[in-house]
Amino acid sequence: MPAECLSNGRANAPRRALARHVIAKAASAMRILATVEQLSAGLDYHLARHNLLVTNLAHADTPGFKPLELERRQGFEGALHVALAATQAGHIAAAKPPAGGEDFRVVQDVSATASGPDGNAVSLDREAVKIATNQLRYDTLASLTQNELSGLAWAANDGKAG
Repeated sequence: MPAECLSNGRANAPRRALARHVIAKAASAMRILATVEQLSAGLDYHLARHNLLVTNLAHADTPGFKPLELERRQGFEGALHVALAATQAGHIAAAKPPAGGEDFRVVQDVSATASGPDGNAVSLDREAVKIATNQLRYDTLASLTQNELSGLAWAANDGKAG
């Protein structure tokens, strides 16, 4: 009995299936690191915000100084919620930051009002609360990042402790 002649499309089918498998594996590996990248972006934001809030405190005696704030270009609270709650592949992913830089910018704090005759709008109590809250969020993200990286290290070592 003669050997079956395969068309070019049928002959290449196993190669296409292998290529799809390799691409799917690469995409899966990128999803593993996506969580770490989101957490890293959160850490960057809170570090930059801390520096800005400390600068506001340093200008507490500067006449006419208006405090500054860091604003996310996209909804941070929603992105943080998604980053923390996206535990299954079917969950909605957080929006990616724009290419080429951070997804936050410095703006004037419009909720601050001048309280003294010199026109300075920095409230020491308010800035201290902002710094404490920001530090708590930074510590939480740092802990989540450490746990994520520990899990990746555990997996990379085939389930053996480092």
